[in-house]
Amino acid sequence: MNVIRSFSLGVFSILVLFFGVGLFLPSHYEVNEQVLIQSKPSKIFFYIDNLQKWEKWAFKLEDPESRVDPQFLGPEEGEGAVHSWFGNDGSKAQLKILSSNPYDEIQLQMITNDGAFISDIVFTLEGGDQGTLVTWNEKGDFGFNPMVRLVAYMSDYNKKIATQYQVALEELKLVVESSKTTSIQ
Repeated sequence: MNVIRSFSLGVFSILVLFFGVGLFLPSHYEVNEQVLIQSKPSKIFFYIDNLQKWEKWAFKLEDPESRVDPQFLGPEEGEGAVHSWFGNDGSKAQLKILSSNPYDEIQLQMITNDGAFISDIVFTLEGGDQGTLVTWNEKGDFGFNPMVRLVAYMSDYNKKIATQYQVALEELKLVVESSKTTSIQ
């Protein structure tokens, strides 16, 4: 009987420890990645502002099975354009353009895990002599759940997402720079 009680107390203590550590971990996260593209903002903008074009760069290296039943709703591009899908686990996700300021900035919102996680995304395009600096910024919150915070910390969520975004931005650069109409003039 003492063995079962000791085992139960040990398991309970570990759970309390994880819960306690999770409470002190940050719930907020931010990812900020950039790429310099040898093109004008006007040539790059439409690859971001049209969610269907994300297939060519943002989702290109993703496992095709990770987005089940993808749908595009609303306008083809700009404010109100929506891309929704189901994840492998059956949860619904959605990416929506909230505002679109041609050639400068696009604001989006991503909702994942059936609405459990909401993140705000901003793309900025800064044209210059050397090309256009494209910045992908995402801010979000894991909420109060300390176990979600702990899993995000243990899986190095920020670094994992930053790597995915940098790879996607490099794909965007490749797509834009290899198009026939690319020019920084």
